[in-house]
Amino acid sequence: MDIIDFFRHEQTRLHQWMREVIKDLTPQEWHALPAGTGNSIAFLFWHSVRTEDNILRFILQGRPPLWNEGGWAERLQLPTRVQGTGMSTDDAHTFQINDIELFLTYVEEVWREYETYLAGITDGGAELSTHIVKVRPLGEMPATLAIGQVCITHLFTHYGEMALLRGQFAKQGMVL
Repeated sequence: MDIIDFFRHEQTRLHQWMREVIKDLTPQEWHALPAGTGNSIAFLFWHSVRTEDNILRFILQGRPPLWNEGGWAERLQLPTRVQGTGMSTDDAHTFQINDIELFLTYVEEVWREYETYLAGITDGGAELSTHIVKVRPLGEMPATLAIGQVCITHLFTHYGEMALLRGQFAKQGMVL
């Protein structure tokens, strides 16, 4: 197993678990805020998918994110440029996805494209390990680290937050 095989396995698992974490939520549960400064499942899910889209398209391929290319901000009446990183707590807490089904169409497009992208890498990640990219606010790093650190490790952390939040609705949290 090379690093790309590992990424493909973990990303597929992450996407499936994220589908499970939201599958039976009501719109109110999507947007419920935990005590303190934590964020809603809607915000965490949106941030996670926007992050994958930005890393895949803009950082790795130098292309506009699907978010921009598909006019998703306008269609969903959501912020055009931001993706959650660095947003104020107030902005994150007022974040709302009004059309969850349409948003999930965007999600599936991003995930399908990312999984196809990784499946098309045939050198085990050799080229990506020498390709240096800049990820704000983290700085420069090999593209393999951008995928592993941001799109897998970081997003599994957000999945954990979402799974924990399900508990406040008396629903099963983590899928194993």
